[in-house]
Amino acid sequence: DEGAASDFDGAWRGSFEASLDASTFDLANGPLWSLRLIRGRGGRNALHFSIVHSLDDQRSANRLLHELLDHMEKAAAGRTPEPPEPMALPQSIEDVLLEEEMDAMRLMGYGLTQLAHAGAGGVKLPSSLRSREREPKKNWGLDPTQPVAANRPLEVPTVKADGTVGVLMSDRIDPGVSFAGERRSNMMTPREVDAEIVAALRQRCRDNNVTVGMAVAVAALFAASDVGHDGLDFGYEAYRLLLGVDLRRFGPHGDWTNGTMAFASGALDFVLRMLPKSGDNFAAEQAGEHPRSAIGGVPFWDLARASADFTRAWMAKGYAVESTRLFDMGTRLLKLESIISASAESPSTLGREYSVTVSNAGVFAHGAPDGQYGKLHLRSVYFGISQAVSGSMLAASCLTVGGRLQVTAHAAAPIVSRAALDAFADSFVRTLTLAAQAPSRHRPVTPRVDYPTEVRGGLPFFYPLETPKGPLRCPVYEEIRSPTLPTFEIDKYIGIWYELAFHDITQANVCGCTRFNMTRHGVVIEDMFTVTCPWPWKEGVDGPWLPGYSEVSKKRRFNQWTCNMTMYYQPERLGVMRETGFGQEFDNMVLEIWRDPDMQTSTGYEYTRAIQFQCVEEPPGSGKITFTGINFLSREPVVSHGMLQEMFIRAQALGLEPYGSNDMHIIDHQGCQYPSSTDRTWMGERPEWPCPILDRELGALV
Repeated sequence: DEGAASDFDGAWRGSFEASLDASTFDLANGPLWSLRLIRGRGGRNALHFSIVHSLDDQRSANRLLHELLDHMEKAAAGRTPEPPEPMALPQSIEDVLLEEEMDAMRLMGYGLTQLAHAGAGGVKLPSSLRSREREPKKNWGLDPTQPVAANRPLEVPTVKADGTVGVLMSDRIDPGVSFAGERRSNMMTPREVDAEIVAALRQRCRDNNVTVGMAVAVAALFAASDVGHDGLDFGYEAYRLLLGVDLRRFGPHGDWTNGTMAFASGALDFVLRMLPKSGDNFAAEQAGEHPRSAIGGVPFWDLARASADFTRAWMAKGYAVESTRLFDMGTRLLKLESIISASAESPSTLGREYSVTVSNAGVFAHGAPDGQYGKLHLRSVYFGISQAVSGSMLAASCLTVGGRLQVTAHAAAPIVSRAALDAFADSFVRTLTLAAQAPSRHRPVTPRVDYPTEVRGGLPFFYPLETPKGPLRCPVYEEIRSPTLPTFEIDKYIGIWYELAFHDITQANVCGCTRFNMTRHGVVIEDMFTVTCPWPWKEGVDGPWLPGYSEVSKKRRFNQWTCNMTMYYQPERLGVMRETGFGQEFDNMVLEIWRDPDMQTSTGYEYTRAIQFQCVEEPPGSGKITFTGINFLSREPVVSHGMLQEMFIRAQALGLEPYGSNDMHIIDHQGCQYPSSTDRTWMGERPEWPCPILDRELGALV
């Protein structure tokens, strides 16, 4: 143990981080890799390789490590290792993949997908860097996008940008603060998943027709959603994942590297819509803290199948070639390196373009399966690339050695704290462990495989029909109701409800101030629905050019609407009311009910929040869904972010995500004016189709 580091783990981790921060190579004269031996006590040693990533990838590094250990084994046994044989320098990726003539339409198709992913508003930075307040939305009608974490401004010091940076942005990060590109540093956290868990995970992946790489990718996304948000974020967020791809299989004649040290890696990216803290929610469900319905729960395997579906489509479309071509064009024609360097100083992204990067190098497929090289034992391999200047919010690099999955979590400080990086790594391992060990659940309905990546089936927000649901069928009440739902008492459900969020093609995203007023007459329930469209009213935005504007009050008239959605109480089917509206009749199911003490005190209602669900197949029993409705209701028009997020989590646990709970419109109730009464003396005859609410003498008082 002479010369061994007293803190062996700290020594090799520190060397790893320092190398990510400051490795330099002479590309003209070499050497293009370096090796450092770090000795520990008790026979523990670390070999620290630093390699030019643009010339060699992890698969090449594995071969180099194997040949080195093989020579060491033979030398220790007194055998003479074979002399090294020089090998031909392999062709570059560009020379191999771009030999065919360019397909302009295919390249344009790939470019459009990249633009769509970049414009998806994905989570790039942790909410810990953001203001507690959101930027106010000027007009929901003109901008129907939903509130996301990115609406909260970043709190990063800035100065006026000049030079090359000034060409791309007006302000840049203050060079004197630790967030500046040259001042950021790399951190890494190693973790390991036991061989028994990896074996079980591999079998679960086979059962779900996905690779282990897809499960690893989803686990990394879950972990990123855990550490990327605080308690002020609610609703679904877009997470953009950059996934490493070994391009050797895409060569016209197969692997062209012939076992040499080579760089043959590429990447694809896609966007998944998930709830913040999905990893924590997944763990809470497995622990029984978030009771699930028969078909509900955090859809880990749905997300893995969606990831696999996108990856297969990416390969089938020939995008391995087009991704290489687009990068080559950017490097040669657009001075991509200068753009990346300048973008690192952006105060809006801090050089981050993705939520998380995942590189799964597969299995260390050299030497004995147990990693034994004579008296030497290869225990683990950890690897990563620098994230300081540009990259992702978080990254996970994985390699299976001796059956164990080695995980290198890495990120840039101070964008991510060391505590947050450790939490990311722990969440990653926990999610994979739960996915491997959790019992399989039978689901009688099958969602579209792509719904987590393309929630609207490729259709725009203003599409007037129900978004495609694929082979999904309407569930029966017992499959989807909350297992903790109390015995439903209809009179406690009657009264005024404010709608907080909806998935419903009959409601326009430009509306707000939505309210239900339920009155029971025997088994008949009159549900007077009122809404303001368009909303919100903003002077100078909607303006006098829209009808109904009053120069006296400076407000609009004739933008409130109503209709009577008559329901029928069914004592033999508690929690399910038969509803009529828009010329149809369907079940309105109450899936969950809350009893919030403070809201009970302030409103006098015992039932304070609820989730309603409707599903229509046309013709009935055909399996073709023509309408789904999801309503988050509250006795108060404005609730805390935590309450709203709780309702999204419950909807997911009840199985509503494939039906549209990941595609909901959050309703604005700020500054709303509601009808003073929906009694017949004010409203007149209850309309069955939407009608405008007029002045009192014409039927309504506002």
